[in-house]
Amino acid sequence: MSPVDWLRRTFGSLSVGNWGSDCPVHHPIPHAGACSAVGCDSVPLTVLRQGQRAVVTCLDDPGGPAARRLAAMGVLPGAEITLTQHWPVFVFRLGPSELAVDASLAAGMRVRRTGQERDS
Repeated sequence: MSPVDWLRRTFGSLSVGNWGSDCPVHHPIPHAGACSAVGCDSVPLTVLRQGQRAVVTCLDDPGGPAARRLAAMGVLPGAEITLTQHWPVFVFRLGPSELAVDASLAAGMRVRRTGQERDS
């Protein structure tokens, strides 16, 4: 069983919805710059400003290797993050940890801005 399948089975009953295949408002995972769901304001992690806080909403390729890497790091829908760096890699805080991902992995993470910013 893959880590993503385990997470779906283990946490599928939580209120985060079917995070592996749908966005929070139950539309197909978007492949463009913005979610196609009406009223959904999720965006790729790559568009956040440094210091901006967000909540992970969904993953572009929930069954792929990127999702497995993110799940192994604890990056799951509902997780609150703060982007701290854009270059040379994307660095974000998740709880007490700082995680670094390359641009392609960051582009596959969809987040909803919380409107709060933090000095970094």
